[in-house]
Amino acid sequence: MTIEEQERAAYAAGDTALADALARVIDLENQACELRDVIRDARGEIDPEKTDWHAGWHERATAALED
Repeated sequence: MTIEEQERAAYAAGDTALADALARVIDLENQACELRDVIRDARGEIDPEKTDWHAGWHERATAALED
């Protein structure tokens, strides 16, 4: 089962504490993905077709770290 499926099953079973914990794990995984994207952008490992990568990477990193 995926984490999302486990979260739904926990809610269905009435185990809100477990469901909330799993929801937090999902949020943390999403934040980790966002931070990896920011790091990749900062290192210059970008799509050559993309020209506006620099604009906003600092703001994205700051927002992700504030969460």
